[in-house]
Amino acid sequence: MKTTFIRKTGFYGMGSSIQLRINNEKRSVLNHEQKITLDLEVPFTMQVTFYWLKSPVYTVKEAKPVYVITMNGLILQIYPFLFLATGLGAVFLQNLFFSFFAVVVMFAFFFYIKNRAYLIKEENYGKL
Repeated sequence: MKTTFIRKTGFYGMGSSIQLRINNEKRSVLNHEQKITLDLEVPFTMQVTFYWLKSPVYTVKEAKPVYVITMNGLILQIYPFLFLATGLGAVFLQNLFFSFFAVVVMFAFFFYIKNRAYLIKEENYGKL
């Protein structure tokens, strides 16, 4: 079945390509706002990777014609706040304990989100 994958990750990582892995094999590379069509046989697994950042592994038993790759909304909401709060907190508080705590929180967030950074959504009639 012909299946189309569209990358819509927004501003984050727009200068870098992401890998599309089908059945744990690299099948294609997607650049910013790129669309590719692959001929796939059901069932298959799919995942998107960018170095340490990954999407969950999705198992597809009934393929849809179009899948859209997006960033996880949690990253888009929390990461800028964490970055800004740690930077401003370090400047205004000038406390070694706060700086250490901020670094620990940033690492914890990274390890929590690294395998959920991207999402692959089914597109139904032009809607996600």
